[in-house]
Amino acid sequence: MSVPHVTPSHDDYWQAKRRKVRKGTHSCWECKRRKMKCRFDPRIVGASCNGCRRRGSRCISQEFPEDLAYALMGIGSSSRDGTPFDGSTRAATPSERAHHNILTPGTTRLEPSRSHESSEHYLTTTRNDTSPRKYERLSRFLHELLPSRDDTERICKASRHSSILSHELLTTPYTTLYQNGLQTPDSLLMTPEPNMHPVLIARHMLQLALFLQHLPPGLPKEIKGLSEPPRVIMERVADVAIYHVTTNEELIGSIESLECIMLESLYQVNIGNLRRGWIAGRRAISVAQLMGLHRLDNQTRHKALDPKTTYSPQLMWLRILILDHHLCLLLGLPQGCTNHSMASEAHLANDCPMGRLERLHCIIMSRVLERNASKRSCRDYATTRAIDLELQKAAGSLPSKWWLVPKLDLASTDLQAGFWNMRRLVVQICHYNLLNQLHLPYMLRSSSAESQSEYSRITCVNASREVLSRYISLRSFNRIAYSCRTVDFLALMAAMALLLAHMDSHRDGAENLLANQYLGDRGMIEQVQENMDEINRLNSDELSAKSAELLKALLAIDMEKGNRSVSVGEAGGEGLLQQDGMGLEEEGVVQVHIPYFGIIRIVRDVATRTTHRDALTTITNSEPSLTPPFHVSDTAASHEFTTPFADHHHQQQPQGQNTFSDPGLSLTPSPLAQGGYPELAAGSEDWAFQGVDMAFFESIMRNAGGDI
Repeated sequence: MSVPHVTPSHDDYWQAKRRKVRKGTHSCWECKRRKMKCRFDPRIVGASCNGCRRRGSRCISQEFPEDLAYALMGIGSSSRDGTPFDGSTRAATPSERAHHNILTPGTTRLEPSRSHESSEHYLTTTRNDTSPRKYERLSRFLHELLPSRDDTERICKASRHSSILSHELLTTPYTTLYQNGLQTPDSLLMTPEPNMHPVLIARHMLQLALFLQHLPPGLPKEIKGLSEPPRVIMERVADVAIYHVTTNEELIGSIESLECIMLESLYQVNIGNLRRGWIAGRRAISVAQLMGLHRLDNQTRHKALDPKTTYSPQLMWLRILILDHHLCLLLGLPQGCTNHSMASEAHLANDCPMGRLERLHCIIMSRVLERNASKRSCRDYATTRAIDLELQKAAGSLPSKWWLVPKLDLASTDLQAGFWNMRRLVVQICHYNLLNQLHLPYMLRSSSAESQSEYSRITCVNASREVLSRYISLRSFNRIAYSCRTVDFLALMAAMALLLAHMDSHRDGAENLLANQYLGDRGMIEQVQENMDEINRLNSDELSAKSAELLKALLAIDMEKGNRSVSVGEAGGEGLLQQDGMGLEEEGVVQVHIPYFGIIRIVRDVATRTTHRDALTTITNSEPSLTPPFHVSDTAASHEFTTPFADHHHQQQPQGQNTFSDPGLSLTPSPLAQGGYPELAAGSEDWAFQGVDMAFFESIMRNAGGDI
């Protein structure tokens, strides 16, 4: 592997210190430390890996000693346990803190002219300190890590069409924001003083990190003079604030400390770390409940560290629950709280139309999560239709024209209007995604509930189209990967649902109700894939790259070619999968590796007939996995579906069979499991889909094997 970014004066010494590495080791030290995959762009010869280029850090191969790597980076001392530290390295992320042989979280990059206490000394002197000066030292430590005034000014000037600070949405009602307008980046120039409470400094750091997430790709001229790449600044200030403040239980209790945890959750979600965002959101729920924000009659006076802080406790509680429910639906996790006080008559009456819709969405998401968590029964569909009517009523609370796709104009100079149009578009996408989430379990038809599934299938198809058309509009206007991040996940699910619906309806032949929309829908999905490719090209974004690859593989199953028979067998060995977990075993066969779940095979244009007996044999011969394998057999003469999915721990004899059609779907234990799964809270660069794909297919299969 080439060794980029090596200072010429060190070349002889560098070459002399080459070391042998284990066969198959290709990652650099920085990616190894972060426990990330180290990928190189083959089009760029001799360059840093994608991760180091994105972070602006040195890319140093493991064929050179780690201590030498630190020496060339200017690190000249170490802590008493041998861990190097000084002011030239980034703060470690929370996931890195458990490893003693990595840089300590306090060893953060500073400008050479600045002096600071070492992390080791700081942690030693403050951990057991009960004096009033304890927080003074922490405040000075945090303040020294803020970017310089010159850097901050350049950052504030760099944003083009995203110059509104959206973090105000977490604490302030829409009605107030409509009246006063949202803050502009100039407010970031009001840097907190070094003697202010550490929570207030951490809040500023997280607000700055969120703003940096919304900088457009292709660095404008104002930002090229920064002392560090903007992403390095973003990661440093966020990681330090999270490690020293938002996860420090001694500092909870003020309304600003709760806001910091909310900012942390939003920051993680924007990066694509949905699981870490969910964990931070659960901390926010706990702290908010300790404050009594969940009580409808809450009269508690909340402690505010800054008298200028403006906030609405009830609105903060609503934002915490909305994000929690949203992430739970995406990840297939149980909700943290079933409190419905935010949709009381008084709250609905005092909110604006879009605010009322979001409050109703929060309640409806909670009800969908309750349905998903309950044992499957014949009452599920009645519950589903009742929730559907609630969604219709909620949508009807706004004027018809509100539901038109807002116009996002790049040439517009009215940043406030542009922000609200984008916010309206995102709320629309969330509404149609909620319809999708509601009906996905019934989208694929069963023999005993044909009419029920037909309604759900058409609803999913229409909702998916609405999501995708708005995604195309949004991403044509906003090319920033970290902006509106969850919309990328929703678009991927909508595209998969739309493709599966067309595959399922294809069995109807001349009676196929979706036949006339197939080419238009396919073209829209192709446009979505192209947008994802473009977002990845501009931002080096792992989620966009993986999503585009998955859609490309699914689009390879062309419904207009070949016969209509489908046969599904057990997924093959590891050699059939590409390195990224997706591959084409043969024409019309797509298999997708999903961590902690298995391999999904979506098969088309296979003429081989597979009997029910053969399918069952394949299942019982499979090795057990965290979720049992699931097998579909579909031929031109008959459509069979068998699944032991009801029991998530033991394989069992399938109960009954349903009529099912294209595509064939099968789930088998993943051969990649032997190589190790990503950590449960792995970042997006190691686990792009974060388990969203697992939740999607679990929802699809929820009622696939029952007699409802």
